This record gives sequence, structure tokens and C-alpha cells, in this order.
Amino acid sequence: MTPRGRYDAVIVGAGISGLYLLHRLRELGLSVLVVDQATGVGGTWFWNRYPGARCDIESMTYSYSWSHELEQEWTWSERYAAQPEILAYLEHVADRFDLRRDIRLGTRIAEAALEESEDRWSIVTGDGERLSATFLIMATGCLSVPRIPDVPASRASRASCTTRACGRTRAWMSPASASA
Repeated sequence: MTPRGRYDAVIVGAGISGLYLLHRLRELGLSVLVVDQATGVGGTWFWNRYPGARCDIESMTYSYSWSHELEQEWTWSERYAAQPEILAYLEHVADRFDLRRDIRLGTRIAEAALEESEDRWSIVTGDGERLSATFLIMATGCLSVPRIPDVPASRASRASCTTRACGRTRAWMSPASASA
């Protein structure tokens, strides 16, 4: 039994990579915790819900290939899946492989430092909980921070941006968050 708050690995991000890493590290017998600031799994596919959001490669190519059973039980409805179906797939994977029991949603990492004397990461969540891990894996992906270019034409479009990602960007760019 692993002491509370002490893990072999802490993974930041419950998207495609984070879910795979959780599954794989469990297979290796490691104690793992995934944290994500979102309230659901899916990473980019959780946050980006704008009209027309979809995969730009064939759905089957976008699927996990580590489980023959999963490949057989999931049928994509389109060649290039739309966001709701991709998110449903990732939610299915989380449930099918009981990944949720080691995922803590709505949790942000506030601090992380390598404690060299112990060869472990000391991690503090946004609510002050202290975690410890041999491995700290950032599975946040390249699309984890929405960026709006700072060019004159884009300034006007910020006010009309209605996606969740743009709302989060605006919050990050506000004066209050700039000092954080």
C-alpha cells in the first residue's frame, strides 16, 4: 500500500497521452496519480468545443492501439471524427479501463520542485495538498495553452471569441492573473 500523497509517478494532464501513460504505468506495477485542472478527461477534446471541431486525421489512426478489445468494441461514426465523438471515445477508455480511480480532476499544480536529496519531486496542488513522486510527467500537450496573436486585427476578435479556450485565455491575460 502506497502512503497517501506518495506515488511512483504523477502525470499532469488527462488527455490522450495522460490516459495512455496511466494505463501503461499501471501495467508496469507503478502507483500513479493523474491530475488535470479540467472537470473531465479528454484534454484538448474536453476544452475545445467550438462548432466544427474535429480530427484532421482518420479516426482509426487517432485511436489507441494497445487493446485489441477496445479496437473491436468502438466504432467510429465518421472517417474524421468530430469533437463530441472523440471526447466520448476518451471517456469510454477512462471507464473501460477503470482509469478514473487514479485521476483527480479539477486539480491544478501550483508548485513542483525536485528534492535532490531524496531524488523525488515535491508537488503542491492549487488547494495546498502535498504530493511526492519519483517521476513527474507533463502530459499537457502542445495545445494546453490557447494563444491569440497580439496583432491589431486579432484585438477586435477577442471580444467576440466565445469558445471555452478563448474564455480561459482572456482570464489568463487579465491584470489579476498577470501578477500571479
